[in-house]
Amino acid sequence: MANGPLMTKPILYCNRESGHSYKVALALTLMGVAFEQRAVDLNLPRERRPQDLRRVSLFGEVPVLVEEGGLAVCQSNAILDHLARRHGKLDGATAAARTRVREWLSWEANRIAMSLPHLRFSRRFTPAGDALETYWTARMEADFDCLDLALRDGAFLVGDAPTIADVSCCGYLFWADQAGVDLASWPALGAWLDRLRSLPGWQAPYDLLIPSPPIVAGTRT
Repeated sequence: MANGPLMTKPILYCNRESGHSYKVALALTLMGVAFEQRAVDLNLPRERRPQDLRRVSLFGEVPVLVEEGGLAVCQSNAILDHLARRHGKLDGATAAARTRVREWLSWEANRIAMSLPHLRFSRRFTPAGDALETYWTARMEADFDCLDLALRDGAFLVGDAPTIADVSCCGYLFWADQAGVDLASWPALGAWLDRLRSLPGWQAPYDLLIPSPPIVAGTRT
């Protein structure tokens, strides 16, 4: 990528159904960073995805952000960390707060990212069976309990302003209805999502991400 034509703005390889892609696009938008989107067909096996994606992605997955200088960053939370450090936005106000932000990034990767997205994918695209859906539902509900408790005492997860911790943890929650999940049991979480919706520049996933090939039933990304 670095050997190609000079880039004038970052490129985000993404998919419209990917909450991880949405997290990165939302962070860039809230930071006021202009970027180009390139949609990736997730129905294709990783080894058959576009060569330009495979050249910059360690894992053949989305999202991948390629900076103007050619630096390619994979994995949504690593990209969020990179953006916060590069642009000095959506981060903790102190060193201690920045550490807490990154604790939430690690928590999200092991908790929400392992529950709600899988449950949604099973119920919307490729059924995984009752046993797995029961397992993911139990994990998801525990995750929502944790978030709801954390948000009872503050407007956002770390401090009084939104950070990449909020962006990371909210990514799939705007699609909870697609997983058949009612968020009414977690009022603090619901109020937090409303606060995020009210941020200048916020856009819903399908408004923010460009169209991409629809995911076909039976696909396993």
